[in-house]
Amino acid sequence: MECQLHMDPPDVILFDFSDNYVHIGLENAYKLANTYPDAKLVLIHWGTMDAPNEKAFNGNPQNIFDHVVNPKRVIVLAPGQEFKIR
Repeated sequence: MECQLHMDPPDVILFDFSDNYVHIGLENAYKLANTYPDAKLVLIHWGTMDAPNEKAFNGNPQNIFDHVVNPKRVIVLAPGQEFKIR
């Protein structure tokens, strides 16, 4: 995690905002997002599996908007929806 906080600023982060100990956890996810306030945040690891009792796959994308700087950069894609980096 520490090395991720000291990179050249990325244009896009494939953003895992899962509240799960196997992942970086919500607090660290928000910390990473706010370290790079101009990077687009493409949300991943939500709704990807039919596992309603597993927190790792069931984050609510709407919950993130209040926790990140510049929330207009949050990108919520439907399964299979394309995102092009320009």
